[in-house]
Amino acid sequence: MGQNAEYSPYSRFGFGLVGSLQTPVHAGMGGMESMLYSSFQFNPNNPASASALGQTTFQGSAVTTQLQMSQGDDATATARFGSSGPLGLAIKKQGGKNTLILGVSPFSSSGFAISRSTDMDNIGNVQERYDGHGGLSKAHIGWARTIKGRGYVQAGLSDSVLIQTNTLHLGIQTQYLFGAVSRTSVLDILDPTFLDHRSVIDMRHRSISADLGVIYNHLLFAQYNEDQSFEKSASMRFGGRFTPQTGLYSDISQVDETTQNLGGINIPLDTALFVAASNVQGKMPASWNAGLGIIFDHANGRHFGAGIEYSETLWDQVESDFDAALRPLGLTWMRSKIFRFGAEWTLGNAERRHPTWGKANYRVGLSIAQQPYAVESTQLESRSLSAGFSLPLVGSRSLSRLHFGMELGERYTAAGGLNENYARIHIGFSLMPFFKNNWLRERLYD
Repeated sequence: MGQNAEYSPYSRFGFGLVGSLQTPVHAGMGGMESMLYSSFQFNPNNPASASALGQTTFQGSAVTTQLQMSQGDDATATARFGSSGPLGLAIKKQGGKNTLILGVSPFSSSGFAISRSTDMDNIGNVQERYDGHGGLSKAHIGWARTIKGRGYVQAGLSDSVLIQTNTLHLGIQTQYLFGAVSRTSVLDILDPTFLDHRSVIDMRHRSISADLGVIYNHLLFAQYNEDQSFEKSASMRFGGRFTPQTGLYSDISQVDETTQNLGGINIPLDTALFVAASNVQGKMPASWNAGLGIIFDHANGRHFGAGIEYSETLWDQVESDFDAALRPLGLTWMRSKIFRFGAEWTLGNAERRHPTWGKANYRVGLSIAQQPYAVESTQLESRSLSAGFSLPLVGSRSLSRLHFGMELGERYTAAGGLNENYARIHIGFSLMPFFKNNWLRERLYD
């Protein structure tokens, strides 16, 4: 139940809502995975981003969400809840080329509580209740490496300087997907002369796959003065991530039983159906993304970067491999498509600005997505606006930071029906060693 990150009726299908949480930095940029990496937080979905870190980094976050649901003009409901976000550790020597990645991240969440009351002829009042909880997480361990290229650029009118002109970040990680999802359906007839019915489906899933990531940064131009001091530069960045299709192994059990409500407690009377299956085999889909960005830097510390990204997850190609419990009535798995735009900037001239806010990194983003399934033949869609910032922990005398992200979005189907509006706030941290206590650093003693 600790994996619940959403309380949405849409999470009652299959695995629940897939890929709903990001780190605060990347959530503030629309969830970008392959483009705007930073030196102080890495994206657990793209292992190549870890090689851009300045040194060993430990990161974590928490998320709080307010969800407002509406159906028609009169039916509304509001839910507020919180959960943990991605947790990770990247071990890297300062200035080194290799990075070891360890972490655990949420993959999906299922949490809902739906009820309906109707009056039926000759039976009386009938209550239906649908409840669910659980979700899937992924643990990952990986390796990232940086490959740097150098070249000469002109400095002033008659000199040149040797600088870094190209950087290639490569990453690979093994991810272990695991977790459990439970769904309960209850039919409760208030007239005690009628028996009631309860159905419980429990599923435990596991899968092992790999993520391959790459980010390439190409210097477009760099300007230096006669003193060989940096003035400004511009770079083009390309990135992508690929996860191949892999096997899914599930333990699934279903119990349908006749019950009777005595004193508010549903007492089982008879089992109508019991099915238990171990190691049910299926497939997890292949997925990929690719992005393009441009970055500008200035000698006074001013920085600006913007990028676009497109992602696909091929759920439609593995639907036929799913057990029937993963394809509830009315559900069709479909290809998920996501378009993201993000931008980040730092103001520069930090010594002339506020000692904290003047050094902060700011970001905005946009996400438009088609979710991986259709409800009654209409694909679920979502869109969100996001923003955030990172504050340096000046007093720590390290590169540690606090991160904040916010998302405003909605989920809906083109056919109408249930519409959801959500506001999500991410609060996180990235901790780096104090400069006198850098890890993996050789020391000289006299």
